[in-house]
Amino acid sequence: MMKKLISIVLLLTAGVIAGVSIDHYLASSQDEDISVSESAIMHAKKHLDPDYVCPMHSQIVSGEKGTCPICGMDLVKIKTVESKVGDGDVSYPTVRVSSTMINNMGVRVAQVERKTLVRQIETPGFITKIQKLNFIRYKAPAKGRVVKLHFKQGQWLEPGDPLIDIELDDLVLVQEKHLELLAKETEQKKSKEDESDEGVSMAAPAASSGNDESPGEANAKAGEETLVESDEVVTEEQTVEPTLKKTRLLMRAAGMTDEQIATLEETKVTSPVITLYAKFAGEVEILKVDAGDEVNSNALLFTLGGLMRVTVLANAFQRDASWIKPGQEVDIILPHDSNKPWKGRVSSGAVSININSQNIGVELTFNAPHSVVKTGMYVVGNVYGQVQKDTLTLPREAIIYSRGEKRVIVALGEGRFKPVVVETGISNDNEVEILEGIEEGDTVVVSAQFLIDSESSLQASYRRMSAVEH
Repeated sequence: MMKKLISIVLLLTAGVIAGVSIDHYLASSQDEDISVSESAIMHAKKHLDPDYVCPMHSQIVSGEKGTCPICGMDLVKIKTVESKVGDGDVSYPTVRVSSTMINNMGVRVAQVERKTLVRQIETPGFITKIQKLNFIRYKAPAKGRVVKLHFKQGQWLEPGDPLIDIELDDLVLVQEKHLELLAKETEQKKSKEDESDEGVSMAAPAASSGNDESPGEANAKAGEETLVESDEVVTEEQTVEPTLKKTRLLMRAAGMTDEQIATLEETKVTSPVITLYAKFAGEVEILKVDAGDEVNSNALLFTLGGLMRVTVLANAFQRDASWIKPGQEVDIILPHDSNKPWKGRVSSGAVSININSQNIGVELTFNAPHSVVKTGMYVVGNVYGQVQKDTLTLPREAIIYSRGEKRVIVALGEGRFKPVVVETGISNDNEVEILEGIEEGDTVVVSAQFLIDSESSLQASYRRMSAVEH
């Protein structure tokens, strides 16, 4: 019986001790949570609006006077600077960053500028068709000798580039005959002007002379003489002009241009050498002569060709379909020469759709030499779509995409930064159009902006916590 009583007493004592211990544990835990909560809020307040900072270690801040734990110097009061943009905005408060931290984070900034922005759409694809575009045979206009070749085999030529110099045997004779006829024509015109002046001077004395002719009859007679002289001159011009036309035609047939003929008539200097020029872009495919070779009239010199019309079936995302229209310019990049884009155009847009990838097919065309393109070759086309003139732009890397909105970090000066919500328009690989949010001349952060944005978000959270506490 005694043992049972002792057991009951021991159990009751253990229960009381356990209850007291649990109650003490719960009370201490609650007090600890409250203490942690108050400590976080106090830390937030100190971090949000520090009043004092160490003059030697800017990372040491405090809400009250004290000393720096690193160097022992007294903390100095921070000067308050008024913010021009939204310092009181709870959602995106202004962030203060020391110059040392700015340097350590590698902060870079850029100015908001007005410029022309072109939307570029990248469309990779494959060459589906190659057609020969131009082809021409160059022949010797007359018997002569090849003086010089201005090109090398396989060299790409542009319209107007010199091709070959040829010395023609009879060209100087034609030029001399042309100058002779031209001099004769000039002499006849001068003689006609002199005779006209002489006829006018003789008509005046005839009217005042003492003969029986009246002034009217004298003037009529003088007029008849003038007409007769004029008719004779016209007849002579009609016999000379066809010969001049013939010499001009002969010189043009020999390869002389109108500018060269005009220079000949002005300088009176003859030359047996003519130069043939490229009529379109291409390369010499077949070369039959070399410098110093004798050539006969109508002999084949070389053929200029090699320019091909190339068709590309490129792919584009469906979201870009409305931006791609026939006639737009496009740069074609070939895989073996990415530094030289070939100019082309969009011939038709949305010609097909890929069932698997849901990409649309776009047909592009451009001209290139046959030696650099092959059917089935992979190429990349950069289509120049919509053009926005005089629009606000900034580097694309400055945009922060978050929670269905876009933000940039505006640098306010003196180490202050402010997140600002912006609305964007078209963009290319490097720049983006700004429709709303910032203005021309504003400075935005393009590097380390995510760190500053995160700090602003933390400060906003601390402010909301502080508001709830109060």
